[in-house]
Amino acid sequence: MTAQIPSAPAPPADGEMLAVGHEGSVVAVAMLAGKLHAFDDTCPHAGCSLAEGELDGQTVVCPCHMATFDVTTGEVVDGPAPSGVATWSVAIADGALVLSEPQNPERDGNAPAGRADGDPAAAGPDMDITVLVELEHDAMRRQFEAIDALTDAEELTKAWATLTELLEIHASGEESMLYPKLARAADEGAEEAHHAVREHNEIRDSVRAVQQHAAGSEDWWQALRTAREVNEEHLQEEERDALPLFRESTDRARREQLGREWVAFHEQHQHARGLSGEDVDPDDVVH
Repeated sequence: MTAQIPSAPAPPADGEMLAVGHEGSVVAVAMLAGKLHAFDDTCPHAGCSLAEGELDGQTVVCPCHMATFDVTTGEVVDGPAPSGVATWSVAIADGALVLSEPQNPERDGNAPAGRADGDPAAAGPDMDITVLVELEHDAMRRQFEAIDALTDAEELTKAWATLTELLEIHASGEESMLYPKLARAADEGAEEAHHAVREHNEIRDSVRAVQQHAAGSEDWWQALRTAREVNEEHLQEEERDALPLFRESTDRARREQLGREWVAFHEQHQHARGLSGEDVDPDDVVH
């Protein structure tokens, strides 16, 4: 069964990707050496957009945690994704994309999960928790930028929902496994951790402020800009102070162990499942 997408944009240039909506799915379309490839846009690890990642040969690298997929088969090549992504047959007919039914890949149980402990030169993504945290910072920034380009209220609502999930998973993950360790690892760690949790609560407050307004309204956009500013200030402070301090006071093997726990936390709480989004008492984190 095939279906056209009459309103689809022009195919991507060689070496580039785009994402298109199709019958309730979001499909990434890539052009490699003059040939189109299509696959599910949503990374099965943490829900990030693969079309916002990078093409490397015939693989696509997720922008959030460096899960890597073969664009021709959808199989996992590397990284933390628990499964591959469905692929779609794709062509251009009368200027419109034509997609077939998706094909589900076999789960690649032999895909490497990351670097081995104590072997920074081993193949695979860097599982240092501080690296994963900073990659997620970049993903947040890209998602805020993507929202700026939208105008349709329904699209804004969906994009904001995806971003708020990421913001809460990120904050809760840090409060669960990064900040308690930071508080014990360095003399000034407890102060940094307390400050960071308070900033998380400010971000949560700003998210709730956005939710009070209709998506796309002037008040909604103003609240969104405030949320972005509050979040960006926190990200910059964390990148400048907390993360370097944690690297200095925690050995690499421990940071990689925590990185694997970070990935597992994201898998457990996909779409912020089981997370309340309520403010957190810093004393409950730093103890």
